[in-house]
Amino acid sequence: MKKTPSAKFISRLLPALLLLTACDIINPEEDIPAYLYVPDFTLTTNAITEGSASEKITDVWLSIDGDFLGAYTLPALIPLLEVGERDIVLQAGIKDNGINATPDIYPYYQDFRLARTLIPDMVDTLRPAIRYRNDVQFAFIENFEGNSQIFQDVRRGSLNQIQITDAGVFEGNGACLIRLDSSMSILEVATNSRFANLASRSPFVYLEVNYKSDVPVVFGLIGNDRNGLPSQEIIILNPGFSPKEEWNKIYFNLSFILAEMGKEEYQVVFQAFIPIENGQLSRNKANVWLDNIKLLHF
Repeated sequence: MKKTPSAKFISRLLPALLLLTACDIINPEEDIPAYLYVPDFTLTTNAITEGSASEKITDVWLSIDGDFLGAYTLPALIPLLEVGERDIVLQAGIKDNGINATPDIYPYYQDFRLARTLIPDMVDTLRPAIRYRNDVQFAFIENFEGNSQIFQDVRRGSLNQIQITDAGVFEGNGACLIRLDSSMSILEVATNSRFANLASRSPFVYLEVNYKSDVPVVFGLIGNDRNGLPSQEIIILNPGFSPKEEWNKIYFNLSFILAEMGKEEYQVVFQAFIPIENGQLSRNKANVWLDNIKLLHF
């Protein structure tokens, strides 16, 4: 004959069961995340039509199954509760105008897309290989590899302070070297050509620059009416870039000042100068190196 639990046994067991249930409520079982590790991006270019493959991608912007999850500083180890088969999109992030407080997705780099099975407690390493988007327009690419270059001194009409040098270059055989001294402590240089229709398809307009410098340099635009005289309106990006002993890269966002100026044609202008401290030049001589300057738009 089958025995049934006695009322006394049940009365003893019930508190223990209630205690176990309460523990599960207080300390519920936690989901174990999967991990994505993104150490960096790799940019590949067509050297003839797209110029240098130099980049300064600082962040990865992550979306999974169409939902944006966040931006992460590289190298990034990202915990994810979204496990199983997932559609992953990684976008390259930069610092607009070199400012840490203005991170953004760089609109000219392709998204990196893939399907991946994310497994709890497993680290999946991704090294996104990207290119420029097919619809990117390069208004100009100046890599200073030839004998001529597209800049001129807009104040004096002279190129005596601007040289193409093979000493201390970033890559290749040439870079632009600007020399400043006490007799010429400021130099303002602009492109020989004017560029139109930069924002006809999209408001995004950027200038890429590799540089190293002893002194500050600021970049901007000169606005022109087509077939007319310069507007005399020069808007300088602020802060441009500060002195840097080693080669660096910066992405200048020209979109806002271009929209503010509302002109038909534009020249890229930059100004290098020896700062004044206590009424005197802070140094007697200074050098600025520039390379791989690109003006991009859609």
